[in-house]
Amino acid sequence: MTANKVLNILTLFTMDNRSMKVDEISNELDIPISSVYRHIRVLKEYGYLIEDNYGNYKLGYKFLELANIVRADISLTTLVKPHMDRLTTQFRETTILNVISGLNAVCLTTSVIDNAAIKVSSAEGKVMPLFGGASAKALLAYQNEDTINKIFEKNLVHKYTDQTIVEKEELMADLLQVKRNGYSVSLGELDEGVKAYGFPIFDSKNKVVASLTIAGPDFRMKHRNKEDIVKAFKDTVEQIEFYL
Repeated sequence: MTANKVLNILTLFTMDNRSMKVDEISNELDIPISSVYRHIRVLKEYGYLIEDNYGNYKLGYKFLELANIVRADISLTTLVKPHMDRLTTQFRETTILNVISGLNAVCLTTSVIDNAAIKVSSAEGKVMPLFGGASAKALLAYQNEDTINKIFEKNLVHKYTDQTIVEKEELMADLLQVKRNGYSVSLGELDEGVKAYGFPIFDSKNKVVASLTIAGPDFRMKHRNKEDIVKAFKDTVEQIEFYL
């Protein structure tokens, strides 16, 4: 049995084609049925394929074990940074990766264009408020109400600019809109004249683990196509979530 033939069998399985019969594999790869059975026997033995009661073969649980190893070795920053650089190049604006730490948001990394006309107050390791700005609101919207209550109870909410939302009812309504849209929007909430869109990133347990944000001066961002930004970032988040 050659490695190429085994890999060819495994690569036939996709999200749209999750089970196959022996004759289907034989036809797809143009190899004898007897050869398919021989390869499948070994793949089953090592847990790479399983067979149901109807003679259909599916990917086995060994792949879950391997996936956990991959997840353990790939940090979130390592996974997301190439996507951020691509989006920064595409839209010529800053992209930001944030996570929650306690009652704050923390910037893990940024991707910045050269000679930016305006600087966004995000830098690697910087701690920021969880109640203001698109990056933070894309995280806060998916936390329980206790988290929001604690922010107000501990008097953490205060004005950064005239646009900062400091009323609880208004913030709750804004966060509800974030969940409806699937992304957050802010204009000058933390930085004067800065517009941003924030997109939540979920793990396999449907828990928000980070937010991916595009931010730039409003005089440039208002000329960007919102639909293009939303589609590009949502598509990118979907690609990232595949590995989480």
